[in-house]
Amino acid sequence: MDSILGIGMNELIVILLLAAIILGPERLVRSAREVGRFVRNVKNYFSSLTDELKTELEVVDEINKVKNDLTKK
Repeated sequence: MDSILGIGMNELIVILLLAAIILGPERLVRSAREVGRFVRNVKNYFSSLTDELKTELEVVDEINKVKNDLTKK
């Protein structure tokens, strides 16, 4: 993995070290847990959105097939 959101591994390490210094061990663990929860919720949201869009596109494809069948007759 070269980068995460355009941030290289060295920059990520510096950010984590700064976070550890600024937040302290107790708040760092809590913050990491909250960030993990947020990322999981975002992933679930986009997964749900993707599934919903696929379903809608399938409906549109079916409508187009029926439309094409009717115009051929």
